[in-house]
Amino acid sequence: MHIIHFAFECGGFDNRLMRGGLSPLVWNLSREYAARGHRVSVVTPAHGLLDSLRRDHPVEELSYRHEHRVPLVPDPKVWPDHPAEITLELTTRAHRLRKDGVDVYFLSDAYLDRLPDRLYPPPGMEGRDLAYFKPLVFQVAGAHFIQRCLADGEAVVHGFEPYYHYLLPALFAGDPSLRTVSTVAANAPVTHAVYRPQVERLLDLFGVRADLDALDDPPPAEDSPRATMARVLAGTRMHAEHGPDHVPFLPLILAHADLVDFVSPGQRDHYSTFRDTPFQDLFDTLPVSRMLRDQAHKLLVGGCGIADSWLARDPAAVDREAVLGALGLDPSLPVFYHAARYAVHHKGQVELVRAVEEVLADGVQASFVLRFATGGGGGRTAPAANAYFQSVADRYPGRVHLDWRLADEDTLFEQAACADFCVFPSKFELDGFLIAQAEAMACGAVPIATAQSVTAHFGHALPPEDPRATGFSLPGSFRDDDPALAEALAERIRQAVALRRTAPDEYARLSANSRATARAFTWARSADRRLAAFADVLRGRPRTFPAEDAIRYGWFDVLPAADQVRHRALLARHAEALGDTAAYARCAPLDEEAYERLFEAAYARADFVRCAQTARAAGRADWAARVRGRYRLHRDAAGRRHLEYRHAHARHVEVAVPGAAAARPGPESPAEAVASDEAVPAGSGMVLAPLAPAGEGVFRTVLAGPPAGDHLLVMLTLASGRVTWDTVPCEDLTGPPPFRLVATDLDGTLLRSDQSVSDRTLRALARAAEAGAHHLVVTGRPATACKQYLAALGYRGLAVCGQGAQLYDAGADRLLSSASLDLDLAREVVARVEAVLGPLELGVVTAPPESRFKVTPRFGERVRHGWDVTTDRRLLWTDPIDKLVLHHPGLPEEEVDATARSLCGDSVTVVHSVQGMVEVLPAGTTKAAGVERAARLLGFDAAETIAFGDMPNDIPLLAWAGHGVAVGNAHPALRAMADEIAPGNDEDGVAAVLERVFGRTEPVS
Repeated sequence: MHIIHFAFECGGFDNRLMRGGLSPLVWNLSREYAARGHRVSVVTPAHGLLDSLRRDHPVEELSYRHEHRVPLVPDPKVWPDHPAEITLELTTRAHRLRKDGVDVYFLSDAYLDRLPDRLYPPPGMEGRDLAYFKPLVFQVAGAHFIQRCLADGEAVVHGFEPYYHYLLPALFAGDPSLRTVSTVAANAPVTHAVYRPQVERLLDLFGVRADLDALDDPPPAEDSPRATMARVLAGTRMHAEHGPDHVPFLPLILAHADLVDFVSPGQRDHYSTFRDTPFQDLFDTLPVSRMLRDQAHKLLVGGCGIADSWLARDPAAVDREAVLGALGLDPSLPVFYHAARYAVHHKGQVELVRAVEEVLADGVQASFVLRFATGGGGGRTAPAANAYFQSVADRYPGRVHLDWRLADEDTLFEQAACADFCVFPSKFELDGFLIAQAEAMACGAVPIATAQSVTAHFGHALPPEDPRATGFSLPGSFRDDDPALAEALAERIRQAVALRRTAPDEYARLSANSRATARAFTWARSADRRLAAFADVLRGRPRTFPAEDAIRYGWFDVLPAADQVRHRALLARHAEALGDTAAYARCAPLDEEAYERLFEAAYARADFVRCAQTARAAGRADWAARVRGRYRLHRDAAGRRHLEYRHAHARHVEVAVPGAAAARPGPESPAEAVASDEAVPAGSGMVLAPLAPAGEGVFRTVLAGPPAGDHLLVMLTLASGRVTWDTVPCEDLTGPPPFRLVATDLDGTLLRSDQSVSDRTLRALARAAEAGAHHLVVTGRPATACKQYLAALGYRGLAVCGQGAQLYDAGADRLLSSASLDLDLAREVVARVEAVLGPLELGVVTAPPESRFKVTPRFGERVRHGWDVTTDRRLLWTDPIDKLVLHHPGLPEEEVDATARSLCGDSVTVVHSVQGMVEVLPAGTTKAAGVERAARLLGFDAAETIAFGDMPNDIPLLAWAGHGVAVGNAHPALRAMADEIAPGNDEDGVAAVLERVFGRTEPVS
């Protein structure tokens, strides 16, 4: 096959073109593919280094000369002094190097040749210098080159790092001969986004249309918990805040690429779920979270490896005394080694230097080889990038060797072979150190590294007594210049020195395990995995996501029915571990003991939404009281607001408060920060303030000011390492809060039988809004059929329409999302049901924007003015449809409903919402699913929701909500499962309940 690698750097064969781990990843895979007889082309910028490369390599100039324009559309908020559009007139040339069976194509023009020393534009260049757009120019020039010179047959276009190729999957999606693969090599924030007008302009340049609206949701309400959480996280490197004029590029890739590739199993685990991290709760509300589940079959773990040339070397042949002596270090002392690109924060390098400074000041007898590469390689002298780092090295000559150069393999191997320990403190999974750590371990260095998902396969986080253990683990961190991480590093260094001195046999065991573990990760194995997946994609063979992994992720809803049965025991075990009562009930009986296990599991995870759901399902008021009692908020006589928080498993408790983060002095000067490859988080006015420990599992604080909105957002760090969020309502300081989301059906529930809305109901809804609750309309009607009723309510928010299939913004009169029913599947449902029940009368609702109701004639009395009536069934299937409606002239709808469910319930959703009609919708479509999505957007959850309904299609909604109310005229099936029966819709039943919950504005006449 032909494999086209699209990479911003490819220096595995020459470190002048190398800045980090991406180069060996690209080059070693290229060599492996070529060795197996595949055609391999690498497309990469020349970076202005052609002249120096020609001195050592046979680089030939090709006849390719492409004169083209690259339109730049800069964000005016970032580039205020620039025109709305800037056209770059470029002439891109191509050069080729044939090496080890690989064709490396160097693209060269006025922009691709800029920044030869650093290759990548620093973040500080944004808004100041158009060279910042060099990676964007590469995407445009590279796409043209592939289309003009390499698209001569079937090929796999494999891009490395989404930010450097996010356009390519969309550009090539329409070409049946090209399949695209995206490798996520480093865990950049999943919310990174690019200026949408720029993306639209470049897609238009290539004649491509893409639905960018589907890739992002509207921003959360300003004072919602989700908005507060996003503002806190924007001050870290986990989350990038952006406005509606941006588009996140990972969803753009997920929507169009054929495969999304990860470099370790743990990296895929982390990037797909963000499990137990501060970002998980926000991630779960984002479209990219749903897309990862929906596109799970695209997720590939290609892996990573160590070069054969490295593995062929013998560490024992290295002269330790000579190598360390040349560095000015004492070979008799234990040596700690770190080698990586300079990235002061996300690689944990500032904490590492602080720890080195501390242990040396304390007299610990150890030496340190620290490599923080800044330049583009080639052995050139590199100036110190950080004055603080350099000052520590200067104060401890003979103990610290600090080198800012990117070294060749000979130098790196010699130094790694002399290392007794290797130190890799990655921050919040932002870097896996997959190659550097593996190389050092392969030489026998015992790792001291972060206990993160992406490098879990290295074994350093295993308990010391585990026979597979390789080293020492560090706690995860997401804070810049984290004193807790620096303290942990210093302690691990002390432990390592003591181990080397007092327990040589134990050290030898860990060293041997490190060597054996790392040497199992080869590029040959990594290449074979990817080649097998590429072959599947090229041949159109379906790929499936492993059921076991979906269960581990908690993606229970994506499992086919057969897998749910096959893996019943595994599903039950993981559902119990998550405290997921609904998932557990599908595969195991729910008795008193099971409820207790589920409640305790959810409570240990601080998942209080599931705790409340389990307490309600089990009828345990004491559990519900335990959940409510986790916090106490009160004012003292001076008016100060006190918060007390209790959780037995909490290690730290912090609360989000308005303010700016206070920077610790020392690690970076402002000039160093601007020049760094790491963007400085801008923050957005919210920070975390710690609560003081006040006894076992008890934490207290006095709030400096009022909360943001009607809630306090609390972040919990549990003893297990899990970090999660909790919302403490502020409306009522003495008891549990009222419901914050009021979800109401329309017909037969909120509306009277004459389709009107009573004044009493309007007053009750207004009172609920005054108390801080949000009204959410949830209807089976399509959006186009409920506008008049929403107008009568003065309703301008989100509405869940079409039985949950549609999300509609009433204020903007904009349909945000809509699910369609496959026409072939709809016809199959009709055929199956008619084979059992005989002829049916049929109706379909066509897809937006028309949303017409087309029916066959014998709907009888049910035919309404404005419906399209046809005697030719074939006309029902001429347009895309949202749903199918079944009507049997002689049988009750309950029988039609039961028959359709039994025959087709695995492939569609069947609901009964109106007398005489049975609706067939896309699988998974329910009012509950639609409300859950809307609630996430609004920052609410099920426990905060009170829901009202009248028909069986409302059963999932009432089951999902914290409190489910059936009006008095409701169907018996709904009444049987509701938490409460209210007066009927003509007696203003919804208003009666809301008045009790939120209070009345005036006496009811």
